[in-house]
Amino acid sequence: METILVVEDEEMLLELLETIISGEGYNVLTAKDGQEALEIYIQREGKIDLILSDMGLPRLGGWEMFQKIHKMNPAAKAILASGYLDPKLRLEMIEAGAVDFVQKPYEPDIILNRIREALDSR
Repeated sequence: METILVVEDEEMLLELLETIISGEGYNVLTAKDGQEALEIYIQREGKIDLILSDMGLPRLGGWEMFQKIHKMNPAAKAILASGYLDPKLRLEMIEAGAVDFVQKPYEPDIILNRIREALDSR
């Protein structure tokens, strides 16, 4: 069973994502900010297959959190989400190792498809 770390500071969205993703058979871990996500990733080193993270998070933003994780594990995969993202920054993030980017608000079918695509891109 593949494990997805979902990072979202809005409680309702976090619960929604957890329900949608776990309903597809994935093991879901959750974090409410980038610092908590970083700690979970370190504790579960090698056991998280994909990170789905909002960009705008308290304590440590999603992009900054992913950069730290990517330094520890260059093979780490992440899908980053935001309501708006400058196209140049998006390209920079993809080139730096982020697997994909999704627009908020989250759409269940799109999220699930992107997760599957990201996990299958080895």
